[in-house]
Amino acid sequence: MQPNRFGRVLGIGARVAAEKLRDGTAGAVAAVQRSSTSPPAPAPTAGAKTPSPAVPSTASLAEGSRRFARGAGRFGSTLLRPFAHATGILTLQITGVFFALFTTVFAVHSWQLYKIAGWRDHHLPLYIAFALLFGWFAISSFWRANRKQKRT
Repeated sequence: MQPNRFGRVLGIGARVAAEKLRDGTAGAVAAVQRSSTSPPAPAPTAGAKTPSPAVPSTASLAEGSRRFARGAGRFGSTLLRPFAHATGILTLQITGVFFALFTTVFAVHSWQLYKIAGWRDHHLPLYIAFALLFGWFAISSFWRANRKQKRT
């Protein structure tokens, strides 16, 4: 992964989320200020019904829910998608390191076994096969991480 790439991705996501939070808060404050500065309701006259408090319509509640869902989806794509991408690359690289360790263990053990018994030991081909298999897993894991990193 490039230096500071992970930090940049998280920083951009945090800035976008903070901006959206500030905009939403500013809108809520403006709405409260508008409602507090509205002219007082006239006093009810004798025989007149008192007005009922305003109840939001079902359509406006549904629109608010849709806007909230859209905002949550955008927040998720802004913050979580880059984080998941970086985590996936890091996971592939860590897996490659573990496979490389197993490759080293099997290769060293097979070399020691070859020095002691030569090709007479029937376990030697098995250890060599495991060393090659885990070596392939390590190489392919790093290769996949590199491909995934280039796709960004």
